[in-house]
Amino acid sequence: MQALDDLKAVLAGEIASCGFPDIPYAQFLGFKAQKSEQTGELVIVMPYSEHLIGTPQPARLHGGTVAALLEFAGSMAVTYAAAAQQAATFTAMPKPISVTTEFMRGGAPEEMFARAEVLRLGRRVGNVRALAWQGDPNKVNATATMTFLMPGV
Repeated sequence: MQALDDLKAVLAGEIASCGFPDIPYAQFLGFKAQKSEQTGELVIVMPYSEHLIGTPQPARLHGGTVAALLEFAGSMAVTYAAAAQQAATFTAMPKPISVTTEFMRGGAPEEMFARAEVLRLGRRVGNVRALAWQGDPNKVNATATMTFLMPGV
């Protein structure tokens, strides 16, 4: 999967960021991957665009786009971790079994960031926790806890 090769290049410092042209909803929402300067972790960025607004007055990002960002960050984290652990190449993305999203504050009309931590990675399922923020990573906008069915199961 091209996305995994691109993520590997970002984390290795070979490229500053990458998009996901082979994943339609990631392309539609404008997701890009980059390496955190502070922690070295993979961070997924959702650039601001007018079509992401859910509430016009005051302008707030649509909750579905925030949830999609969290799910995508989790999916990329569990896919990358599994590929690194098994030295395998996946031809499909993990499928979400359950996603619980908690919204803590509204999303301002500006770019949003997300990172995910793999809590447990098994042969059949992966458990992930993701955080989304704007500006200050300590002021979280939303979190998600997810379970993914791993490809090939």
